[in-house]
Amino acid sequence: MRRLVLTLICAAALAACGAAATSSSSPAGGTGPGTSTSKTVSTGTTSLGTVLTDEHGLTLYYFLPEKGGVTAACNATCLTNWPPVVATGTPTSSSGVTGTLSTVSIMLNGASVNQVTYNGWPLHTFAGDSASGAVNGQNVANTWFAAEPGTTASETGATQGGGTTATPPPAATPSSTSTGGYGY
Repeated sequence: MRRLVLTLICAAALAACGAAATSSSSPAGGTGPGTSTSKTVSTGTTSLGTVLTDEHGLTLYYFLPEKGGVTAACNATCLTNWPPVVATGTPTSSSGVTGTLSTVSIMLNGASVNQVTYNGWPLHTFAGDSASGAVNGQNVANTWFAAEPGTTASETGATQGGGTTATPPPAATPSSTSTGGYGY
């Protein structure tokens, strides 16, 4: 059964990579569900405990391959499922957010935007979270984790609140052929 599931996941990921290679679009930054133009990061309570959230209460995630601010790790199809949190100004925080907020400039849809970072981690929402308090992106592919107030620059994901190991949607993992930055 496990072999069948892994085969299906790999086939779906390969199909998504092929679709990403021929697609001329990438997700819109700052518009639509799961994206943010707000500059405030807050906290919210979930089944994992307290996590960082955007202005809609959606859980914010970090991606282990982006350790140290490597923004090229999630691009093309990956960004469809993991939209970057973008800000139009300097990000701010509500009480309970104890780390350092900053931004990193990325290219998204051919435009330069500022992605919010927390203690050096570029932040994302998850397309599979449709309501505040949802944590469906926790531990997807053992590389995506809900950001918590205590998330540090050297985080490994191992100390994050329990949660369940989710099966990634077909396009939730990045393409193996990086284009060197977001989108294109």
